[in-house]
Amino acid sequence: PTSGAIHLRLTLFNGTSDPLSDLRVQNCVMLRGAPEFAQLTQDNRYLADPYVAVHDPGKSRWIISVWESCRRTWGNDRCPCMHSDPQFPDCPPGETVEVSGIVSFYEGADIDAEIERLETTGWRAFFLNQ
Repeated sequence: PTSGAIHLRLTLFNGTSDPLSDLRVQNCVMLRGAPEFAQLTQDNRYLADPYVAVHDPGKSRWIISVWESCRRTWGNDRCPCMHSDPQFPDCPPGETVEVSGIVSFYEGADIDAEIERLETTGWRAFFLNQ
C-alpha cells in the first residue's frame, strides 16, 4: 500500500512444456463489506476502460480499480462488485509473466480528473521500481 493506492501484482509461472497464451483473469473487487458502495445496481458504477469505479450515494467518495492489459471492465447488478479484468502476456515454458493493477480511493466529484491524475502516477511501473 501507498498513501493513495493499493498496488497489486498477479504473476503466472508456466510449469508446462507448452507455451501459454490468451489467459484472462476475472478479477473481482467485492464491495459487500463496504455498505456505502454495495448497492445492487449499475447506477453507481463508472466504466472508463481500463478503469472501473463505484461511488457512494452522494457521488463524493469513490473506489477505483484498474489493471494493465485490461480486456473488460464491468459491474454486476446482482452482486456488489466491480471488475477490471486483465489478460496475461503470452508465457513460454519455464517463464513467469505478470500484470499490475491498483485499487485506489478518491474523495471528490470529478472522477474523470482523478482518473487522469492516476494515469500520471506511473502505477503500471510501480513494481519495476521496487
